[in-house]
Amino acid sequence: MHEASIVESLIDLVRQNVTGSSLVRRVNVSVGLLSGVSPDAMRFYFELMREEAFHSQPELVVSLEPLLAHCESCGSDHSLKETLWLCPACGASALAFRNGDELHLRSIEVEDGEDLHA
Repeated sequence: MHEASIVESLIDLVRQNVTGSSLVRRVNVSVGLLSGVSPDAMRFYFELMREEAFHSQPELVVSLEPLLAHCESCGSDHSLKETLWLCPACGASALAFRNGDELHLRSIEVEDGEDLHA
């Protein structure tokens, strides 16, 4: 699964952004519905790698971003919580997606309560 390499890159990015001896408590990421990334697999690999990487057990919080779609047939805009290929308003197969492939590090929470935003 490609989630293992994604989590390795995520851990590297977190370590680059945490200074000194701060302990990482939580890592918040957002994932697009069309990214092909499984939040469950990300959490699994993160749990396997976190102790060695951080010498603690930070939590990985993964949120799925709503899919923003525009129907080129009827002109309606939609925020979808699941992948649909037909317009919910008119039923046409003319949806154009404005997002969906993203994977963003949103924030890092450290022991001292300071939030580091990426």
